[in-house]
Amino acid sequence: MGGAVKAQSADSLLVVDDIQFDLKEFHVDKATNELVINLFAISYSKDPREFKMNTFSTQILDQKKQPRFFSSIQMGNVQIRFEDKQNYLHYLLEEDKPVDIQVIVKDWKKTDKPSSIKLVFESSEEEGKFLDVPILLNK
Repeated sequence: MGGAVKAQSADSLLVVDDIQFDLKEFHVDKATNELVINLFAISYSKDPREFKMNTFSTQILDQKKQPRFFSSIQMGNVQIRFEDKQNYLHYLLEEDKPVDIQVIVKDWKKTDKPSSIKLVFESSEEEGKFLDVPILLNK
C-alpha cells in the first residue's frame, strides 16, 4: 500500500534546529518487500552547516510502535548501509538548498503499516546533544 502525501501547509511546517523536514512519499515495493521512504530537508541557517545523523538511533516505527532499523539511508550523494556499521552520516547542508533523504527497510511485511520515522541528528547549538525528529507517515 502506498502513502500518497500532500505538501504540508505553512502553519504545520516541521522545523527543528533551523532545518525543515518534509515527507515526499513512501511506499512498499511489492517485488522486493522493501519499505521506501522519501524525505527532504532544507537548512535555514546562513552558513553551510554540518548535518550529523545518528544512523543507529534513526528508526522506523510500524503501526504497533515496533522499531525497525534501516537497510540503507541516502542523503544527497552520501549512502550508508546498515551492514557498514557506521554510527553517523555526515552531510554539509547549504542554506535554502533542499536535499533528498531516502530510507529503505528490507523485509517489510505486507501486513505491517509504517506509522513514523524518527530521525536523530546532532544539535547545531550544543555538540553531543542529539535531537529527535518524529515524522508521521500516515497522513
